[in-house]
This record gives sequence, C-alpha cells and structure tokens, in this order.
Amino acid sequence: MEISSFLDLGWVLLFAVIAGLVCVRLRVPPVAGLLVAGMLIGPNLLGLVDLPTINVFAEIGAMLLLFMIGVEFSIAKLMKTGLRAIIGGLILVIIMFVVMHETAVLLGLDSLTALCVAAVFSFSSTAIMMKILEQKNLIERLEVPTLVAILIIEDIIAVFLITFFSELKTGSYTADDMIGALIISLVILGFTYVILLKILKKFSEILLRHKSEDTLVMFAIGLGLGMSILASMLGISPAIGAFLAGSMIAALPNGRDFEHSLKPFDRLFSSFFFISIGMFIDPFALIASVDITLILVGTFMASVFLTVTFTFYLISSNGRSSLFAGLAMLPLGEFSLLIAKETVGIASIDLVGVASVGVLISSVIGSLIVEKHEKAYLIIKRKSPPKALKTLKKAADYFIGVISAFEPGGDFHRLLITEVRKLAKDIIYLISAALLFLIAKGQLQFEFVFLGNVILAEHVLLVVLVLVTLIPFVKLAFSIKRIFDALSEIFSRTTKKKSKAALLRNVVISVLFFILFANLNILVEFLMLPRIFNWLSIIFGILSVFFFWSALRVAASGVKISEEKIIDLFSIKIISEKDDEEDEDDEEDDEYPPENVHPLLR
Repeated sequence: MEISSFLDLGWVLLFAVIAGLVCVRLRVPPVAGLLVAGMLIGPNLLGLVDLPTINVFAEIGAMLLLFMIGVEFSIAKLMKTGLRAIIGGLILVIIMFVVMHETAVLLGLDSLTALCVAAVFSFSSTAIMMKILEQKNLIERLEVPTLVAILIIEDIIAVFLITFFSELKTGSYTADDMIGALIISLVILGFTYVILLKILKKFSEILLRHKSEDTLVMFAIGLGLGMSILASMLGISPAIGAFLAGSMIAALPNGRDFEHSLKPFDRLFSSFFFISIGMFIDPFALIASVDITLILVGTFMASVFLTVTFTFYLISSNGRSSLFAGLAMLPLGEFSLLIAKETVGIASIDLVGVASVGVLISSVIGSLIVEKHEKAYLIIKRKSPPKALKTLKKAADYFIGVISAFEPGGDFHRLLITEVRKLAKDIIYLISAALLFLIAKGQLQFEFVFLGNVILAEHVLLVVLVLVTLIPFVKLAFSIKRIFDALSEIFSRTTKKKSKAALLRNVVISVLFFILFANLNILVEFLMLPRIFNWLSIIFGILSVFFFWSALRVAASGVKISEEKIIDLFSIKIISEKDDEEDEDDEEDDEYPPENVHPLLR
C-alpha cells in the first residue's frame, strides 16, 4: 500500500476525533461533526484526501454501517412489535414519499430526479434518533420500542430502494422497474433467510461450542465480506449484501453473542461512513442551490413531524406520546445518504450534498427541541380546535378498533383460526379431489355410450368428484361467508341490525371508495407518481366491497326507520376510551402511561 493511503487514513481518523470532541462539547449529535469534518478534508475544500480514496472509503463505510444495522435487526423482533407498527411504518413511508415527490415536481425538477428526491427524503434515522434520546436521557421512554419497530419497516423499504437505484445505473428507467427491483429484493431476502440461514444455524452450533470473542468477530466480518461480494456479483450494491449478512447473524440462536462482540466496532463503523459521505459534499454547489436545499429540508422536517405525529396517534390514541414521536423521528436517516449515493449520475442535482445538509440540520434541530416535547404538546393542544381533536380521536379509535381485530387474540384472528381448524380436513379433501382430476384427466380421453348418449370419461369423473365434494364445498362456502361478514363488520363498524342511517352511511362510503378505486390511476398520473402506486387502488376496491356488503346485510335484515342523520365513519366506537381533549386539567391529561395505549407502549 502506498504511503499516501496511510496518510489519507490518518487525516480521516484525526478529523473524526476532532469532530467527536467538538460535538460532545456542543452537545450535538456526532453525525453533524463527522459530516462537516468529511467536507473539510474532501476535495472541495482542503483536498487532504483524493477522489479514488474517497470512493473506497464511501463503499467500505456503507458496507460497515449497513452490516451493523443488520446485526441489530431481527425479523423475530419485528414480528413481536405487532401489526400496528408495521402498518404505521408503511403509512409513514407512503405519505412522505408522495409529499416529497410533489415538492420536487413543484420545484421544476425532472421526473427521475423527483423520484430520487422522494426516495432520499422518505426515511428517518434509527442511529441518530437513538443517540439523541440517549444524550437527553429519554431512551427509556415507553414509545421508543414502537418507534424502533417503525424504523425497522423503513429500513426494509430502504434496502429495496437501494437495490432499485443501483439497478438504474445499469439500464434505462421505466416506472415498472420498481416492481422488478422489488422482486429481486424479495428473491434475495427469501434465499438469504430460507437457505443460507439454515446453513449458518448449523455452523453457529459449532461456534457456540468453541466460541471466543476473536472467532465471533472474524466470522461475522467474513460473512459480511462474503455476502457483499455475492451481492456485487448479482449486480446490486455490496452494502445490501452486508445488511443481509448482519440480519442473518441477528437471527442466529447465539445472535446476542455476536452483537455483544461487535458492539465496540459500532461507533467506528458509523463514523467511517458519515465522514466518507461528508467528503462528497460540495459546499459551493450547495450555496448555488441553497434555495432548493432549504425548501427540501424544511419540507421534510415539517412533513415528517406532522406525519409521524398523526401516524403514531392512530396506533396509540395518545396525544402526548404522538408529539414526542414526531419530534424524536425528526432526523433524516443514514439510509437517505446511502440512497443519495446511489443516485449519483442519475439525479440532476447533488442529492448527496442536499441529504447531508438535511441530516446535519434535522439532527441538530431534533436534538435541541425533542426535550421540549411536553411544552410543545401543551401549546399545540391549547391552540387546536376542539372539534378537530375530537374527529382525530374518533379516527384513532376506528383505526385501533380495526387493527385490534387482526392482531393475535383479536376477534378476526380468533375467528380465522377457528374456521381454518374446522375446515382443515375439508380443504385437504377438496385439494386432493382437484389433484386427482388433473392427474387422471389425461388418462380418460375416451368416450362411451350411456343410455344412448356419448359421454366423455373425464366428464364422468368430474361429475363424480363434484358430487362427493359437494358437502365440503358448501361448508367451505359458508365459512368464507362468515369470514366475509366479519370483515365487513370490522371495517364498516356496522352489524346487520343497525339503523337506516348506518345503511346510508355504508352505501355512501362504498361509493366513495369505488370512485377512488376506479380513478386512482388518473390521480397517480396527474401527480406524476410511479405507476406502482396504482396498486393501492386494490385497497380501495376491497374496502368498497366490504362497506357495500355491510349495507346489503343491513338491508336484508330489515332496516329500522330512524330519525338519525347519516352518521360519519368514525362515530360508532369499538373501544371505550377517555378522550384526552375533554380533560380540563392539563396535568391529568394523557396519563403516562395512558390506560388506552397499546401494550407496545406500556
């Protein structure tokens, strides 16, 4: 290795130490100092590190950071967090993507750059958020596990987007490429967790018997390097391979031992990544486009605060916790920097610089205001219209009521298990009959005469199978109807004995959902969103069917004549909860932990 390479590494380590000391002194997140340090030693200012070395540092830094994120990631942990966090994470990413995409379009950026901007500004930071909360002694708050679960969902989506943008560099862009990238990501994830993980579990048993700190570290880093090489051979970012390697280690029976052994390297790896990204920042280019940069960063911060607060309120029904969540998730994420790095040569603006500024500003502001969440909550609560708060509370009650039915132990979950257990034999019977017909069909291509009629043998077999499977089929049909009835009641919050007002409400809502289902493609085209958003129309179509089916059940049971007006969607409560907006005493409002909060927040 040339002496210049050692000198480059020396400058990186020196400025990383200085940045860390300054950040501790100023009580700001270390990532802010590391990005500034990288910018200083990069080719755009002091030029202490040359471009080829920067590219190597950035690639290694991305691999190391994603590897450590993967080590702390576990699908088992995600499954324990519940359906609310999963749905909350999906809602958050979709809303942020649409808002930032439209902001980029309004700024006059081309469609491909708008797509890149939306992807970069759709994610908050796990590492920075946890560091800020740790500094402010807020890490033990009951909302943190749920926030981490939401961020895990974001990380999974970000991994898919990194794969997508790395694929864009190799060919021309079409919106349908997103579906192809999703398929590639799912195939890789499936291969990793179904095949490689089983092999690793066998090998980990040997390590468990002869384990040592050095062995665990070397095995983990070797696996990360091997998966990075495999990912590169498949034409995707090596950082994705490193993430998958880390996540496999987290899923091993002795994953805790690996995580403990690698913990001392966590800050070193993350520091390496952030300072390498900082080297790409061109301050002169940022000054030239300061208006676009500030608009994008400001829109992100405002949108992520409002979206997280709203989404978290839907899954917790608690205003104080929701506002804290909105402030805690303010920092732009490390995955945003990784995606920005993949957009180099694709986007028409310097997204690495813009995202770096976004991380810098959002992390500093988030660090300064997160501890003032209580004061902010009281001010916002006092200024908010009571009717708006009441409507929001009803929306949260509705959302929690629907989600609760699908969670383990919920009404629909219990019904589904019961129906599946009752019909298991019948389903096997029907599948066996279908397979028998498909297998025997080729051997029965002959005719015979019965009562003067020419009959094909396969038709006789079909009739016989239909007759012998008639009872199981009828039982299955009734079971499906019971499941369908339950779904219609869950989503419409209406039983078949409700009033005329409930009937009219469900018809109106069904029509509205059908209009959205039929015309979503027009809206997607108008907003210039990727065509993959057209798939969301399926959700509106299904909801339209459920509400219409609920209205039919009410009508078929005989509607009671009522003087009620048409009631709104959220007016019938499933769960009895105390409205925090009706408390007169702010000190007693939103009891912490509130009784109505999901077990995730207890």
